[in-house]
Amino acid sequence: MRYAITVPDQEYFNRNIPCRAACPIHTECGRYVQAIGISKDEEAYLLARAPNPFAYVLGRICAHPCEDNCRRGKIDEPIAICALKRYATERHNLGAGHDPARKKLPPAPKRGKSIAIVGAGVCGLTCAHDLALLGYTIEVFESAPVPGGMLYLGIPHFRLPREIIKMEVDNILSMDVKLHTRVTLGRDISFAELRSKFDAVLLATGLNKGRELNIPGAHLAGVYNGIDFLINVNLGYEIELGKRVIVVGGGNVAIDVARAAVRLVQEIADTSGGSEADGAESLQPALDAARMAMRSGAEQVNLVSLESRQQMPAWKGEVDEAEHEGIVVDNGWGPKEIVGHDGVVTGLKVRRCLTVFDENGRFNPAFSEEEKIIPCDSVVLAIGQQADLSFLSGEEGVQVTPRGILKIDENLMTTAPGVFAGGDVAFGPRVLVEAVANGHKAARSIHVFLTGKTKKTVLSRFRILPNWEMPRGFLTTPRETMPVLPANRRIGIAEVELGFNEEQGRAEGLRCLNCQVNTIFDGSKCILCAGCVDVCPENCLRLVDLVQVSGDARYDELIAQRYGVPATELKAGQAGAIIKNEEKCIRCGLCAQRCPTHAITMEALEQQEREVFE
Repeated sequence: MRYAITVPDQEYFNRNIPCRAACPIHTECGRYVQAIGISKDEEAYLLARAPNPFAYVLGRICAHPCEDNCRRGKIDEPIAICALKRYATERHNLGAGHDPARKKLPPAPKRGKSIAIVGAGVCGLTCAHDLALLGYTIEVFESAPVPGGMLYLGIPHFRLPREIIKMEVDNILSMDVKLHTRVTLGRDISFAELRSKFDAVLLATGLNKGRELNIPGAHLAGVYNGIDFLINVNLGYEIELGKRVIVVGGGNVAIDVARAAVRLVQEIADTSGGSEADGAESLQPALDAARMAMRSGAEQVNLVSLESRQQMPAWKGEVDEAEHEGIVVDNGWGPKEIVGHDGVVTGLKVRRCLTVFDENGRFNPAFSEEEKIIPCDSVVLAIGQQADLSFLSGEEGVQVTPRGILKIDENLMTTAPGVFAGGDVAFGPRVLVEAVANGHKAARSIHVFLTGKTKKTVLSRFRILPNWEMPRGFLTTPRETMPVLPANRRIGIAEVELGFNEEQGRAEGLRCLNCQVNTIFDGSKCILCAGCVDVCPENCLRLVDLVQVSGDARYDELIAQRYGVPATELKAGQAGAIIKNEEKCIRCGLCAQRCPTHAITMEALEQQEREVFE
């Protein structure tokens, strides 16, 4: 007689939810997407916000590794998970101090311990958020005049409105977190002072310096550093670029610089010769249009990138939008010399790049003899970032790696006891959601260091869905396209992406494949009739003889328990197995409906993670 076997594996089912597995903070992406699809917006927001104190921000600018791993992308296009996070947050008021995720939380009892956090960026403020919830006294020191780190200083207004940053930061500061701006470590306060005054210190200073390019002409007037350029633009300082601008670089910073340069405008004095109040009300649109036309920005922006279009590290969507706004992307060229006259930039000499990386995958560009000069009035170098560690004198006991970042252990502690580090200054350039993950881990590690304890439990169960069915037409519904501002209206700080309306949000939410729902096979009921194999529309089920299957030690143990012989001694025809391709499964449930013995059920994996901080 032939039997089918079932091998339960918690890790296997967790991997079957690839969006959550790919998210550094393990957001329940699929669940909030599904909640939006069935009009449960409050639930969607709470799911998105639960692990993420910067949900509003990341709904706009997250690198969304969840989408890159979304199983729907194996069929047509991945779910617009990031855009749906923005949709969920926009269903809530943006008023100061409004955070539905913690509006009912009682104040935490004070623990009598204080922590200094250096850097009011995403990592530092996430850590402050978590430690404040635990009752610690938190003080944040920021060298810039505003909190937010590179959210505020590095990301242009047209990608991330400042009121969004302010709301997120204010929510954290309202938790009795004390903020000191314009305070630079090593200048306004010493490292020794921090360590003597506070029980622990977190260094989350980021990578706030741009890398320099050692080529002739790099110090001519009109040459700018990309990070410095963005910081000055975002703080409102005037920068004279001229009419022709070249941006060097192929990453997201370079794209932001190029798009900011297009928008860099200068008010021209109103020379109409009279008060607007003197004219008829109908003239106001004409006056506004005339005033807008008198504003001048860069007329020509070229982005020069070593990499090919396919190799560019910048997000494809951002590159497409840059080109849509009139920016010329010159791929496969490397800067050789910045050309000038009388100490002022007049052009950039570039040479053709044949390959960017060598046979070992290391950055080692190779060039041909082909060269050209691109005329310009200014050059902005956006070729990378580095940490400013000038606050370290060498006597603090904090070691720096050969990469120029802080050396840390698995708990994010530096080589100085009680001094922790997280974010880019500890790992190098990373996406923002990883900075959130670092902030969470830093808070947990600091808590444990300060004689605290944590207990984490994960409760899992499968819930049977007896009448399971997917939404009608879900498989043929195309991905919604993010509405954007027309190119001729992308002036100044106007936000380019406009967000989904309700119809778009619901439609996109219903495209989700519900990866937490699984086809569970009961081997004791299965008669290996292959009805499920026949009915499967995606051909993701196969019936095979167990002699064709191999597995790990757990599999071998199960075979020995069931059949009394090692897996290697199974005979053909003795036992069978149903093999499932999870990537192809669309959770239609037809196999469960077809099964004559009810050996297949559709069941949702439900998990509840709880961490108790003692």
